[in-house]
Amino acid sequence: MDRRQVLQSLGLISAHALFPTVLTGFLASCNNKEGSFTPEFFTHDELKTIEEVIDIIIPATKTFSASQTKAQYFLDQVFAKCLITEQQAIIKSGIAQMAKDLEGAKDKKQYITDIDKKAFDNNPDYAFFKTIKQYTLIGFFTSQEGTTKASNYVKVPVEYKGEVPVTENTLNYGKTNLQYNL
Repeated sequence: MDRRQVLQSLGLISAHALFPTVLTGFLASCNNKEGSFTPEFFTHDELKTIEEVIDIIIPATKTFSASQTKAQYFLDQVFAKCLITEQQAIIKSGIAQMAKDLEGAKDKKQYITDIDKKAFDNNPDYAFFKTIKQYTLIGFFTSQEGTTKASNYVKVPVEYKGEVPVTENTLNYGKTNLQYNL
């Protein structure tokens, strides 16, 4: 498999047979104590970098940040169980480079914004970031915090709304377009 095929297949993780199992395990583990998690894919240093990055992607506002909802654990499980070896190597090398650059960055948010733009402009050197961002969003919006407080959550649905007028302040209605910009 060449690099181009690997990069194209990074977006197909959710089609993997184990993805529903990983998602269910993540949702069930949200009540676990903080110290009981042992990463399978990330090293502890990489996990710290990922926590920093995902908190820039989804910072704490009226809701928790991405790392407070344990989205980094979701990423760890998805990357450990649903990626092939070549995809894992791309993610690992991307995180290693990002950790080095992030440490020396004067403005970390701007650094992540620049990587985001390059990733969504289909620069193959930054394809790893698109995957990290997409699964951070899935991890956050499938958490209790993301579902009930960051979305327009309706506990008992009353009516179907086929079209919802969208403004800058509109929360999502359970519909996730995974290309969010910082």
